[in-house]
Amino acid sequence: MGENELADDVDNGLSRRCFVQFSGLTGASVVLGGSGLVAAKPPPEPPTAPGGPDPTVCGSTTSNDGLWRAMQRCHSNQTCLQNGTDYVVMPGSMHAPANFILVPTQRVNGIECPWICGSQAPNYWDAANYFSTRPPTVVTAPIGLGINSQRARRLNQLHIHMAMARGESKGDLENNQARAAMHLSDWANSRVSVRGVNQQHVTIPHTYRVLIWPGFSHDNLFDMLRTMLLHALGHGATIADAQEQMRFQTLIVIPRNAGGYFIVNSELQLRDPSMPNLTGTNTCDPLLWLQS
Repeated sequence: MGENELADDVDNGLSRRCFVQFSGLTGASVVLGGSGLVAAKPPPEPPTAPGGPDPTVCGSTTSNDGLWRAMQRCHSNQTCLQNGTDYVVMPGSMHAPANFILVPTQRVNGIECPWICGSQAPNYWDAANYFSTRPPTVVTAPIGLGINSQRARRLNQLHIHMAMARGESKGDLENNQARAAMHLSDWANSRVSVRGVNQQHVTIPHTYRVLIWPGFSHDNLFDMLRTMLLHALGHGATIADAQEQMRFQTLIVIPRNAGGYFIVNSELQLRDPSMPNLTGTNTCDPLLWLQS
């Protein structure tokens, strides 16, 4: 098992390792036809709320995804650890202390949903940062926030991990600030080697793009990531091209000692010509304390 398969536990022990993908026929009824039993057509997709996510690209509200269903249950009866209109906070991995996940109440499959880059989407990162210091979801400092790529996750409802940042990871970011970008337009060209811990508890470095940013209360980090990818793709690239690359990305936020934050991004194909032996990664897990 690779680092993509780290535990992602939700709803009383449901984990990425043991999560069962529900059959597309689950809950489907059957009707008697002239020549025997015929599967009934699935119910039509409920109409999309004005300005809400497009279910054809961001996920059906009738999905049996485990995290989507678990969020609906605790949100409806107000038993999530934190309960809001636009998001809730739920337990994170069972394999590490004091970590949680912020989950939208809208149906958003993950980082690849273009709606989260728009102005109508809530600021999920700011909310995760806020609730990581509010009981009962207080995270041990330094607080790290992270989201996995489409390929590195097992649960297809967007969730931001809220967990302690690993000491070696934060140390590498602090010690290599000269290699980080200070402006959004330079983020695509930054390369920083940052150590993390894989599932086998081995400390290994990966290559990341790093941006030093003052705060994100008024910034959409998903939109900033997509803009960075547009720069990375080069002349002639379009927003649609950058959007297509979103599904491969991981994004992490770690506080900076001198103020502000390190906005950290990587993908499997990311390389640094000065350190060609290092690879990128598509998961935030190595930099966050998500396993004991």
